[in-house]
Amino acid sequence: MKSGKTRYMINPGDIKKNALARGISPEFLDVSPNVILTFNKAILDYLRGSCGLRERRFLNRELSPYSCASESLEGMFEGRNISVFVPSMGASPIAAFCEELIYFGARRIFLLCASWSLGKDYLRKGQIHLPNIAVGRDGTSFHYGNTDFMVEAEQVTYGAFKKALNDLGADWKEGGIGCCEAFYRIKQDMVADYRKQGCLSMDNGEVAVLYSLAREKGIRVGVLLQPYLDLEQGFDPSYLDKADSETCRLQARAALHVIAKS
Repeated sequence: MKSGKTRYMINPGDIKKNALARGISPEFLDVSPNVILTFNKAILDYLRGSCGLRERRFLNRELSPYSCASESLEGMFEGRNISVFVPSMGASPIAAFCEELIYFGARRIFLLCASWSLGKDYLRKGQIHLPNIAVGRDGTSFHYGNTDFMVEAEQVTYGAFKKALNDLGADWKEGGIGCCEAFYRIKQDMVADYRKQGCLSMDNGEVAVLYSLAREKGIRVGVLLQPYLDLEQGFDPSYLDKADSETCRLQARAALHVIAKS
């Protein structure tokens, strides 16, 4: 008799089964309910200092069949346990890794990273982008029910981030984010189309996946971005200066503010 529950060919439960068969303690796989994902050194350094982060073992290439974090850390902020990971970039690795995080205990996932501004009139250097929608056909969000290629932010966390940014006096802006997996194939008509849909910046699909996962899995998800390049100007390493690092720290402060207040 069918249970009515979808059965997938591969699932994170395989990881636990294989780990236990190797004599690995279940605690090795535990994840805090509060998870922060980032690729940014300035954000990571701030979290290390604020949360007393320490290295921990988590999934590695011997256990995870697809995508692993390059750094796995854990700590505490105002009495709340926090897990911090530096995952692989990209929609597909993020989707798989977050499925594993959710399976092993994550109930709130924040992504703090950067994006590609659609121009200074849309997202200025040093300005934090709080995405209210994710738009575009790229990424894996279709597999999580995003058949309209537009998915809204998870509203509880979205509202909490708005309050945190205001409480901290941040320079921030809300608007959509468009996605394109092919970084060197972004065309002007694509940018123009995303602008018309209310987008301020672009990524390669991570936000669409996370927002779709929130809807599919019933978890809390929040994203804070800032531009590391302006698509109108092209990439310029000098864009990443002291002000960029200050904005990174503000992103981290806002995330911790939300964790502490909820």
